[in-house]
Amino acid sequence: FTEDPRPEDPGPNLGSVRVRVPANVLPFGNGERITPLKPRLDNGSSEAITLQQPFKFFGRTHNQTFVNNNGHLTFTEPLSDYIPLLNSGRDIVAPLWTHLDNRRGGTISYREDTSSAVLELVTAAIDQYFPNITFAATSAFVVTWDSVPYHSGGGVRSNCCLSIN
Repeated sequence: FTEDPRPEDPGPNLGSVRVRVPANVLPFGNGERITPLKPRLDNGSSEAITLQQPFKFFGRTHNQTFVNNNGHLTFTEPLSDYIPLLNSGRDIVAPLWTHLDNRRGGTISYREDTSSAVLELVTAAIDQYFPNITFAATSAFVVTWDSVPYHSGGGVRSNCCLSIN
């Protein structure tokens, strides 16, 4: 889920469904920090992060993820490209899909959350936009790019939630 920096934009496109999610739908708190693992890099990434529960994505099961500085998550390797190729065979969740530069500031944090409060929020959001599927979140991987500037300047504050069922 992301905060859209342009209010006139109706939100990210998930297939044929347009989704508008409140800016801070999930609290990001004091998640583990990515930036201390490596120096701040224009196109950096975390090390592999082991997931508490496997993530099933289009028939493939992943037990780890990489949080990439440019607003996306990958599962088999880090990705430094700010415009990833979709036909690369690489699974990617791209809530921001933009060119960010954390050398200029901001914080990238992440955590896997199994608290009932967060799982209820995730389940309610999915149920609201996809009422014809049965869904109950059992784990949520929350990533926040907090005030990380775009490569060209201005800042962005966004939350991403990868829900694991």
